[in-house]
Amino acid sequence: MNAELIQDEAVILEVRNWQTADKYAVCFCRDHGKIPFIAYGAAYPKSVSGRLVQPFAHVRLSLARGRRVAALKSCEFVEIPRTPDVEVMAYGSIISEAADQLMGEEEPQPGIFELLVEAYRLLYERNKRLVADSTIVKLLALCGFEPYLDACTTCGKPFAEDGYFSLVQGGYLCRDCAMGDELTFSLSERDLMEKLLHLDFADPEHFVVRGGDLMQVEKILYRFLLYQTDRPLRSLQFLSQLESVKS
Repeated sequence: MNAELIQDEAVILEVRNWQTADKYAVCFCRDHGKIPFIAYGAAYPKSVSGRLVQPFAHVRLSLARGRRVAALKSCEFVEIPRTPDVEVMAYGSIISEAADQLMGEEEPQPGIFELLVEAYRLLYERNKRLVADSTIVKLLALCGFEPYLDACTTCGKPFAEDGYFSLVQGGYLCRDCAMGDELTFSLSERDLMEKLLHLDFADPEHFVVRGGDLMQVEKILYRFLLYQTDRPLRSLQFLSQLESVKS
């Protein structure tokens, strides 16, 4: 019996060498969600699939289901990818790893597929750090973990003064309801998080960001992502190394 074929449009989240001649990859498909697969022979220098299966590529592919993992049968670019520089690789890897951690296998979410296509494209055009941060908060929202920013998650008091962010409750806590172990969360940081959440990737607006606000929002987002997935982002280590070299 022939193996079942999956034919879909996808973005490549991860690629790594597998054994001697093959590549292991994870893609996120428009209609089939996240699927890991093996591209047999792709590690050979003259392999066509090896040139096509690359991180952040937007492709149309055909996969044959296997007992443990799918096998790549054919692949073609939907968009010819640009050559990523080291910063695109760093921030793109953060986006890919966050999506991989948040999504189970074969859970179709066309909204996440479209977000990833737009995010990888925008990394080449706008501030890469803000694109990654915006993508993470959008991913959290699409997966049902949108931060609650309107009022205190305990008493319902409107967010009108600086307070805290509760990882457990997923949003703002006023000073009266805080237990003392939450992350500080100011009005300006809330405004930045909302801008990142609602940023239109098709026509992104320009806005000024204060360094302190950005650092605290990132701290909250990465801690919140860790709380939801129980898995730290390994890509942050590479980004940290890159920034230390630049400084």
